[in-house]
Amino acid sequence: MSHALSALDHAIRGDPDGLSFIERTASIYVLDAATTPGHPTTYGWWNFLNDALNDVERYESEEWRRRSQQQQQRYQSYNNLDAHVRLLATVTRRVARRPPSSDRRLVGTCLANASTSHMNLLASADMAQSLLNRNAELRERNMGRIAAIVFDFSFHRRNGCGGGNAAVRHDEQRYPPPPRSSAFSDPAAMEQFCGVVAANAVSTGPRSLRHLVSDWVLPAVDSLPPLAVAAIMSHVAAECAGRGRPAGIGDAMSSLVPYVLRRALGPILIDSLRESDGRGEDDAHMAEAAATAGGNIIVGGAGGGGAGGNIEHRTAALALRALESWCEANSIGAVKLRSIFSATNINILEAIADALYSNAEILIDAVSDLIETLLRYDARDANVTLGISIAGSVMSEHILPMAQAGGGGIVADQLLLARQVAAEGEKSRISILSELVSAVGLQRFRFAERQSNGDTAVCRCLARTAAGVLLGSQDVIKDGTLQVSTDGLLDLLFKAASHPSVYVCGIAVEALATIAPSNGNLSTRLLPYLQGKAIIPFHLVGDANGSLEDYVNFRDRVLADALIACYKGCSTFYLESCGSAIQEFCQASLSPHLPYQLEAALFCMIAVSERASKTPNEQVLCGQLERMILALEKNSFTTTSHVLVMSKMCRFISEYAACFLSCESETVFDKASELVIASFDRDLNQYKGRGRLASATGTSPLSEASNALKQLFECSTQSPAECSTFTARSGLERAWRTPYTNQQIDITVEDREMLCSGLCSVIISLAPQQWIPSLDALTQPILSCLNVITKEAHQITSNSGNARQRESDVAPIINRLSNEIRLLTAVVTCFIQADVTKNSSGESKAQLVLFRHNALVSLLHKSWPCLTHIAEKYCSYEAIASSIGRILSASLSLSEDEEPLLIEITGLAKTSLSTIVKAKNPASLIPLLTFMQHFINMHGSKIELNPRNNAIHEDVQIVAKNLMLMAYQGVRNDVTQGVASPMFDTLSSCAKQCPLFLLILSRDSQPDGEVIRSSIEAAPATMKSNETDVVLSSTRFLKELASSLSSISLEALDEDQQLTIKPIVDRIKYSIQTDAIITCVGLTLGISPPEVLDPLTDLIRLILTFSQWPDIEPSVSAAINCSQFQLGDEAKSVVFEALKRSTMSEYIAANFGTMISDMWNMHQSDDTGSIAGGEAVSDFVQR
Repeated sequence: MSHALSALDHAIRGDPDGLSFIERTASIYVLDAATTPGHPTTYGWWNFLNDALNDVERYESEEWRRRSQQQQQRYQSYNNLDAHVRLLATVTRRVARRPPSSDRRLVGTCLANASTSHMNLLASADMAQSLLNRNAELRERNMGRIAAIVFDFSFHRRNGCGGGNAAVRHDEQRYPPPPRSSAFSDPAAMEQFCGVVAANAVSTGPRSLRHLVSDWVLPAVDSLPPLAVAAIMSHVAAECAGRGRPAGIGDAMSSLVPYVLRRALGPILIDSLRESDGRGEDDAHMAEAAATAGGNIIVGGAGGGGAGGNIEHRTAALALRALESWCEANSIGAVKLRSIFSATNINILEAIADALYSNAEILIDAVSDLIETLLRYDARDANVTLGISIAGSVMSEHILPMAQAGGGGIVADQLLLARQVAAEGEKSRISILSELVSAVGLQRFRFAERQSNGDTAVCRCLARTAAGVLLGSQDVIKDGTLQVSTDGLLDLLFKAASHPSVYVCGIAVEALATIAPSNGNLSTRLLPYLQGKAIIPFHLVGDANGSLEDYVNFRDRVLADALIACYKGCSTFYLESCGSAIQEFCQASLSPHLPYQLEAALFCMIAVSERASKTPNEQVLCGQLERMILALEKNSFTTTSHVLVMSKMCRFISEYAACFLSCESETVFDKASELVIASFDRDLNQYKGRGRLASATGTSPLSEASNALKQLFECSTQSPAECSTFTARSGLERAWRTPYTNQQIDITVEDREMLCSGLCSVIISLAPQQWIPSLDALTQPILSCLNVITKEAHQITSNSGNARQRESDVAPIINRLSNEIRLLTAVVTCFIQADVTKNSSGESKAQLVLFRHNALVSLLHKSWPCLTHIAEKYCSYEAIASSIGRILSASLSLSEDEEPLLIEITGLAKTSLSTIVKAKNPASLIPLLTFMQHFINMHGSKIELNPRNNAIHEDVQIVAKNLMLMAYQGVRNDVTQGVASPMFDTLSSCAKQCPLFLLILSRDSQPDGEVIRSSIEAAPATMKSNETDVVLSSTRFLKELASSLSSISLEALDEDQQLTIKPIVDRIKYSIQTDAIITCVGLTLGISPPEVLDPLTDLIRLILTFSQWPDIEPSVSAAINCSQFQLGDEAKSVVFEALKRSTMSEYIAANFGTMISDMWNMHQSDDTGSIAGGEAVSDFVQR
């Protein structure tokens, strides 16, 4: 292979050197002064493209000659260069987006860089200009070659091989098949080359665009390949929508719209649709090419009806895509589109409707996109019409009397004219919507036909089209102005709603759900479809390929929302239907499908629980709930013993727990409680046999039953004796102790946490005097287990031998230790969150809160020795550190007014940090840093330096200092991306709550302010991280620090402290006004992640507020004058002046944030250098 093809081949194979060569050649120019001494030349992408095109033509010619000599089949296809040409076309399109002015700048940069070593060659201005002109000529010559390829009929083949079918011209003339196949005729490459032609015309400017469209394409449209014309027009619209489009391109495109649509796209669409009639056969090669085309416009999906399609299908699809792109770019709806074609004999809406009858997915998908775009802009125009109508009604009351009195006549006439125009537009819109509703409704017969053939792709496209039309016409359907019946359209959507594919079904269900709340009849009709879809398909029960997860996701999101919408439209019917279903399924004879049907009925009730429980029609709801509970009770777990049914039943009871108390029968609440307890016991007994279905659906009857019991306790003012005193408590306690007494039943930690929540609700309902012994009984198994497992871990870790084997042996023990500490945390958290007002002992709320505090403190005191030992020995393990960090954070809320307890808590944190720092494991630092954030946020006022705190809270200040310095040392040992974010968050908390404490924080023998100095130096570097969390945290730190510095007061400190802190503050301000502001402004030039832009803007605004312009002017100038700023010199001046004004005025302009956002958005273009001088930059400068 030649050098060009070799470079492409290496890049295709993923070779780093090959990829780097392609990237560099597309981005820069180099000077070649050695090949021809005395006659230097530049080498860039246009040179490489010229070589590559020559090499492809030469290679294919030699290959064809070789094959002919071997007397092989004449039309045998060889596609080994297809990938090379695709890559060549893709990169060329990117480079073509670079305007000629940017090319000249890049060549100028190349000559400037080379002038130091080739001064004698480049001293002449004529030589430099000659090189610039030669590069521009080469670009034009390459564009001419690509245009010749694009408009060559021989490269627009019908099928994968070179012969067999004739290419069809727009004027019906047929050409003979090409003598051989070429990589240039590959559909993906051809489309990219069409994009090259379009990109070059747009980037060169409006004059070039008009020249291409008006002088070349439109006059010769009848003699050019239709597919090429459609593709170029589609890409022209796409390129014109780019951020960096040159100034004037928008106006040029608007002026070309009627001509392009009437003379090119409309006729091409009509003819290609006519030619495609009867030609539904697929082209395997085209399908494969389209599937691998990546971001190309023609991308066929899997499914029937010709995913790739023949050339007429692809041409029609491209014409539709081009129509959609031009309409999108020029805000054209169906009304305006029909008006544009009114002067021709083309009924464009009829052509669009005809395209729906195709079986090619690419074609119907394009129709759907076009219809959605047209209806969206029609809806926007309809809103304008409504606004004009309202304004006319309001103003007519004032203008009409003025007109009658001889004044205001012109205004009255203008208002009348505007209302007439708006009325005509609305009339046309209603007429078009009526045509579309009728045309799409007729597709219901074909939908059934394609579904019977298994053509899911076409069904999806038809459903999408019908959904778009229904949503676009919903306002005229509601007000009754639609001129046709919607029966056909709704029939199609209901057929789609029952389609087995969740993707087809989801499209229809979402559309119908939008209309359902305001249409009771539609809701009543839709509900049975939704109830049927809620049943887990039997064939998915044992599926292991992800289909079950897809269905569960569909049901939990799309179907649940549709059920809520349906309930809004027919709440009474909804409840009665679900009640009848649950009653019927509970009474029916057991069958394999019955549990899934009952589970679906319960799911339907759960989906609307939030709205139903607040319904004004309480009598209907309570009546149906009583009916359901009685039916479930009478079933005696014949059907409800299924794991899914038990889980849903407990969830159902949990959601409606408060409503059971309002039922007419007082036994409903008791029966619901009994069902929950029975489900709890059953699941505990069959815990190991749940199977994959339970895990795939996230089903856990044990957790759901625990939560249901908790809700029942909290909702009952007088807890039923059977639930609160013995049965529920004994059942929960038995399950709680099971993992400790029966090692064969390994209940997950998540289920055990939910059990803990239920037990805490039971305990909180007891007399307060029983809380301490009850918590002791609850945590006794945990503490005993921790002691036993700690000894096992010590035996393993103290053994000599293979270190890797020790780590392997101790891993499960460490995991068990972590889980047990996690459960201890759950006890503390759940008891803190338990609602003490539900206790019926008669004690006041304040007394109950005190009882709870004392009970938890007693628990912590008993737990602390064991936890301290574990932290000292094993906190270097990330799992242990995570669990210790959780229980420390949970315990903090108890220490708000109890300093001795706070000292104990922070003592455990100190022990943990000491172990972690010694082990040099930064990942284990993260949970402790999170604890420190909570600690500082809660007790920062005690930590802050002031005479009062220094006397009263000295112990807290010492502890805080020790913890911060230990964390600082741990981070310094091994700075990683993972630990940087929580460390900066901790520093942010200090900067906000106790800034003076942070300013002088330093290790012994180190100068004051060591920590803050080091942090302020590291922040600008971490702001450039590729991890969003790290950037956000470091930005927040600088923001909090700058905010504190702008309001800090040193007057409360003594003279020595002031002398210590003032130079630190001055140094920090200097760093913020130099490195920080440079980094911040640089990040707004398209570098920062989008999530960081708002806090970054706030930080810049804050720095400008407390800074004087002379202090930051050099830094701002350096940031804006960097190579990353691509908006041009005029935009630089605007940004520079805006930042300068912000420091010189008391208030920063309200549009400051918009300016930063616009800068960031404009720099999101690719690296073609085409932003400066574009329309977006011109608008930015003017604003």
